[in-house]
This record gives sequence, structure tokens and C-alpha cells, in this order.
Amino acid sequence: MRHYDSILYSSFIPHPSSFLLMRNLVLCETPDDVADAAADLIYDAQTTAIKTAGIYHLALSGGETLRALFERLSSPEWKDTMSWESWEVFWCDERAVPPDHPDSNFKAANDLWLSKVPVSDVWRMRAESSDLREAADEYARTLRSRLGLSSPILDTILLGMGKDGHTASLFPGHKALKSGSLVEVVEGDDPVPHRLTLTLPVLNRARQVIFMAAGEDKADAVLRIFEQEDRSLPAALVDPADGECLWILDHAAARLIR
Repeated sequence: MRHYDSILYSSFIPHPSSFLLMRNLVLCETPDDVADAAADLIYDAQTTAIKTAGIYHLALSGGETLRALFERLSSPEWKDTMSWESWEVFWCDERAVPPDHPDSNFKAANDLWLSKVPVSDVWRMRAESSDLREAADEYARTLRSRLGLSSPILDTILLGMGKDGHTASLFPGHKALKSGSLVEVVEGDDPVPHRLTLTLPVLNRARQVIFMAAGEDKADAVLRIFEQEDRSLPAALVDPADGECLWILDHAAARLIR
């Protein structure tokens, strides 16, 4: 089951920066290895959470790298291994489209994975609502009711990263980066400009954050985060105070790291 045979850790990188050592870095050969490593880490996290509290709370993002993970989790290798009946699944962000729209993060996860396994509860963001502010507030109420009224804490948050360093739907320079709310409405620049997103206070209260990044187009952002300590990139601002932040990169994404 363990897929770490071809994986290198930060301790093997010559002269790693102090910023790099603040994070647990896993280097993989290929994007498929990234997905395998993430599945292994999720298995360990769910085992610990269920043993401790009887339930596992996971939040998802979208993106091609995570789609590969969703396919892994619905494969025979993992389908009969995870304790799905003790899982509750949430979302980090969602585009303002119906849940059956091709651009929906929910649709990607549901089609590739969640519809094929007996997950206990799935809490999607209702970003198709005509009132996105109310939809954001509704999701904040859901987080509080399921995870804790004062400060909701997720066991694992799965994040990707755009080539501009954005994560979830937190974009460089956007006012949502300074929000104290649990969930924010975000206007982006792509063909689906409106979104809902969890905010940094939620991300940074998680017990575990797993970043997954693959491909050469992510290399510059990875360099800026790990060696230049560029905190203008939203992904660099995710660092749980009482949890761990794990980065899983393929060689193409990590090619500029010394």
C-alpha cells in the first residue's frame, strides 16, 4: 500500500532553506506518484482521527492534480481500505455554477470518487445560489455545527496551487486574504468569476494541510514560496499554527528548488 519507495524528503535536499524546513516536503517522480503519496497520507490521517474521535473531517479543492487523487481513491486499491462510513467531506471552494456544471468542483469529486464510495456525509457549497453572501453564511453555519461553534477545525484540508500562487479561491492581493469570516465570496477573472472559498483562519486551524502540485508551470510559484519566502502568494500564507503543512510535488514542479 505504501507508495514512498520513489519519494524523497526535504532532508535529502542539499542546503535546504529555513523556510523549506518549516514545511514537510515530499518530492515525487511523477504526478501519479503525487496522487499515490497523498492517498497514503490521507489513509494515515483518517486512521488517527477515527481512532481518536470516531470521525474524519476532510475538505477538498478542485484542479487537475486533485482529480488524479480522486481517481486513486475510487480505485480497488483504496475503495475497500478506507473507513468511508466515518468520513465527512467538505469543500474549500466552489465556483458559482450548478453542481452538475462541468466547472463545478463538487461534480469533479462526485463523478470521479464520492459517488462510488459510501462516505457518511458530503457537505457541498451551494454556490449556485442567487445570493452568494447568504450561501457563504450558510456554509459557515454548517462548519460550526459539524466542527465546533467557536473555531471549526478540519482534520485534513487538500489544496492545489495555481501558477500564480493562489490556493482554494484565495487570489494574490484579494481582500478575502484579510477576511476574518469563515467563508467569503470572491470575484475572480476567469469565465466563472464568482466563487465561495474558505478563508485563511479556517485553513490555518486545520490539523493537517496537504498541498499537491505537479507540472512545470508551478515551478516558479514553488521557488517563490520555498526559497524566496514570498508571502504575497496566498499559498505561502497557509501554515497551520497547531497542525502540519505537507507539500507533495513532482519533479517538474520542484525543479527550481536547490
